[in-house]
Amino acid sequence: MSAQAGQHVHSGRYMRVYLLTWGLLAAGGLTYLASLALPLDIGLARQPQEVAQPAVDPAQGIELANKALAQIDTVEQTVNEIAKDVDRIKETVDQHDQHEKEAQSRLAALEERVTNLSTPPPGPVATAVPSAKQKAADKAKAAADKQREAAARMVSVMEQGKAGAAPAAAQPKLETGSIPGAASNISFGEPQVTPAQSYGVQLGAGPSLDALRMSWLALRDQHGNALGALQPRYVAPRGGTGVYRLVAGPLASKAEADKLCAAMGLTHNDCFATTTLGKPL
Repeated sequence: MSAQAGQHVHSGRYMRVYLLTWGLLAAGGLTYLASLALPLDIGLARQPQEVAQPAVDPAQGIELANKALAQIDTVEQTVNEIAKDVDRIKETVDQHDQHEKEAQSRLAALEERVTNLSTPPPGPVATAVPSAKQKAADKAKAAADKQREAAARMVSVMEQGKAGAAPAAAQPKLETGSIPGAASNISFGEPQVTPAQSYGVQLGAGPSLDALRMSWLALRDQHGNALGALQPRYVAPRGGTGVYRLVAGPLASKAEADKLCAAMGLTHNDCFATTTLGKPL
């Protein structure tokens, strides 16, 4: 926006200098015509009263008048051509501003698409599944526990028979049942947090950071209620040459950015959403 204001000021100064130059030339031409007529009047006034005044040739006077009118017509044509040149220059400047706004809008849309494409989707959460070796080890451990339990019962029965505590050796009871399965240890990976994407609104461009600061102060004076607590930021030109872009943010979504532009009453060329927030101004 500041770049557009600077271009308009530059073109306005150029037109003023252009018109002033041609105005001075026109004034010089009129002065020259007046100087042609003054010597004749002065010479007639200085002649003595008793000297007879020479007769003025009407044809010569008509010829001088025609020359003066022709020069006046030439000056008028020149002024009209100057006005046409000024209109063409103004139209060229307006077309250049329109093309620059369209280019900035397309660049912002392209950056938004690239940002959306470069954001990777959240990966699936990996779950730890017990391996076959771990399952086999658990089964072998359960079988060994069963064998130790059966051996302990047999030793107990044999000791009871030797002591005569029981008339007959009691048969060990065989317990049937399913082998307890191995406990599955499920472990989860580290949670992946995808930060919310921030948006902003681009409010103009300028050749320097000072120009952006002046544009921001002007916008705060006009739209202080709409801008609220938004922070001014800038996006530096690529390659070090070009214009600096003025961005205000952050905003939570593109809908809020569009709503802010509508609240300020600005067109899409003067205010549009962007995901490139740049650095604090």
